[in-house]
Amino acid sequence: MNFVNEYALLFAVALPVVAIVAIQVYLFVSGERGTLLIPGLNSYPSVEYGKATTATQVAPATSSKSATRVEPSNDEMERQAA
Repeated sequence: MNFVNEYALLFAVALPVVAIVAIQVYLFVSGERGTLLIPGLNSYPSVEYGKATTATQVAPATSSKSATRVEPSNDEMERQAA
């Protein structure tokens, strides 16, 4: 009886894992790529450090004193909530 209990526990633990692997294999065979059901099978993109690009440099924002204040669309609800 102990033999049956041990294999029942093994079956209960292995069944979800086998189901996910089977779904991943089915998706791979049918042409899907990058489904991430099993993320360990995909390689991570490489990141290059130390290369500064001038296209990403942004000038600091300037505030203009003549800018008009835009009133939020839910202003009446904010007044009631206050």
